[in-house]
Amino acid sequence: MNAKATAKLSDDGTHYILNGEKMFITNGGFADIFIVFAKVDGDKFSAFIVERQEGCKNGAEEHKMGIRGSSTTPLVLADAKAPVENVLGEIGKGHKIAFNILNIGRFKLGAMCIGGMKVMNTESVRYANERHQFGKPISSFGAIKSKLGEMAIKTWVGESMIYRTLGMIEGGIASIGDAREADAKLRAIEEYAAECSIIKVALSEYCDFCADEMVQIFGGYGYSADYPAERAYRDSRINRIFEGTNEINRMLIPGRLMKAALSGRLALLPAAQSLMDEILSPSMGSFDLDEGLLAAEQKLAQNAKKVALMTLGTAAQKYMMGLAEQQEILMGVADIIIDTYAMESAILRTLKMAASKGEHAATPYLDMTRAFCNDAVERIEAHARNTLAAMAEGDELRTLLAALRRFTKMTPINTVAVRQRIANAMIEANRYVY
Repeated sequence: MNAKATAKLSDDGTHYILNGEKMFITNGGFADIFIVFAKVDGDKFSAFIVERQEGCKNGAEEHKMGIRGSSTTPLVLADAKAPVENVLGEIGKGHKIAFNILNIGRFKLGAMCIGGMKVMNTESVRYANERHQFGKPISSFGAIKSKLGEMAIKTWVGESMIYRTLGMIEGGIASIGDAREADAKLRAIEEYAAECSIIKVALSEYCDFCADEMVQIFGGYGYSADYPAERAYRDSRINRIFEGTNEINRMLIPGRLMKAALSGRLALLPAAQSLMDEILSPSMGSFDLDEGLLAAEQKLAQNAKKVALMTLGTAAQKYMMGLAEQQEILMGVADIIIDTYAMESAILRTLKMAASKGEHAATPYLDMTRAFCNDAVERIEAHARNTLAAMAEGDELRTLLAALRRFTKMTPINTVAVRQRIANAMIEANRYVY
């Protein structure tokens, strides 16, 4: 909303005259049509379709660390003309288009990361099978299997988040009766802005993890431009920056949930009150182990939601209207929410697979879900402990930490064996198989 480019209606009212400079324009070197945001009369943020012309030219190519196959240039507007019929949406309402482009862009970035991660998994397995040390392939070493297993787990859990989020967005759009209701569609997409930010942060960081491990598996060759790991490493890094940095998106996630709660779309406040009653109860619920499939993981996911609600509720109560300024707190809460959403997405997908294909066919996915939930709870506990300690002290902190210990109580599983089983299937197939 802080755009410096300006647009002014011509004296005859037939076109807008645009001036300014836009940076980091994808495909800027060869595009013939641009979507440009500018302020009409200096204050009405609006979107325009602008064709390449004498007053609309690209600057020099950016020399980038990665994604070198993508043209990135500045775009210089010097009395560029856009006919009035080329206004996209309405004058003064360009923010609706911009923000929803960001939401969908964040989701698509996550989906793109999954595609890259699958390639990284396959390339890493193939190299590990081909590379021999001490008379045997390095894929037979436990240290390498651990890396391959965790890369596969993050890839599959990330994909679960993608499918789940897309299903919700499509469902929201499909519920709109009139296909011409553009505003209604935008609102349906905006309902899932928090999920789109979760996808963007989680998948870009999972992708970076896979790229880093890929370089490590390739060893010295991973640092060579003649091998695929080097390019993957460079290309992956931008994902944490564009479509809004991961820091910005982390701060948006709890903010979006608070906004939904205050508008009544999300029953967050009653849930927070109920949770506080539970925390203050001396006989707070025990960890109940049922016999059902993934029962323990489902309980952990439910409790992870309580941890997220406890930290967010404590932050809202302490800082109230000043919460937006508490960036470290917001990012800590966001990390808890991200892991919680990932846990639940993996559980839901695995249960669906087990119901349709049978429990035996779902065995590797049960493995991955259990391993991910095991590790996620440990991360959630650490984030919550640090975040609560930044907001409370004395008896209040001790009460909150006691509740946290109960919510994150679990019996750890053998994740070493799980990662070995996950890796072995890929090693045998010589590719990513999940």
